[in-house]
Amino acid sequence: MAKAPYGAFNQVAYMVPDLDEAIDWWTQVMGVGPFFVFPAFDVAAGDYRGQAHVAQFGAAIAYSGEIMVELIEPRGPSIFQEFLADGRKGVHHLCTFTEDLATTEAWILSKGGARLQGARFGDGSELAYYDMAGDESIILEVAALKPEVLGLFAAIKAAGAAWDGKSRLFDPTAG
Repeated sequence: MAKAPYGAFNQVAYMVPDLDEAIDWWTQVMGVGPFFVFPAFDVAAGDYRGQAHVAQFGAAIAYSGEIMVELIEPRGPSIFQEFLADGRKGVHHLCTFTEDLATTEAWILSKGGARLQGARFGDGSELAYYDMAGDESIILEVAALKPEVLGLFAAIKAAGAAWDGKSRLFDPTAG
């Protein structure tokens, strides 16, 4: 058995055709909320299936206990858009965090994983998505995030723990 150079799985991500409708469904039916809707991402560079490309998408996250629920609405060529275009729905990928994406990627590739897509952000955070099964039935996102991003996630998690069951959205700048 090989110990992975990343932490525990901490997120389940779903592809959705409409972010607002998905937030409504998750808050009203699944009882998960409130969701933080990401503003436009500051992407410095990206790749998609081996070519330079910055994927366009909308995203929102909320926590259910220790698990982050991510909703992604594809808005252009990406592994996200392929998923919906193929008629699939539901869980797209799992996520974990690492301190060193390059070392983690080398380990994943040595285990037969294949990089599908990635991004590096203006703050230096980076992430990548890997096909772990050879047929894209198990996609793993690995993220190396700066402390400020992890702090935002902690605030979203705290908002989920204190959620009143009514508000759809979380604004970390609201007093």
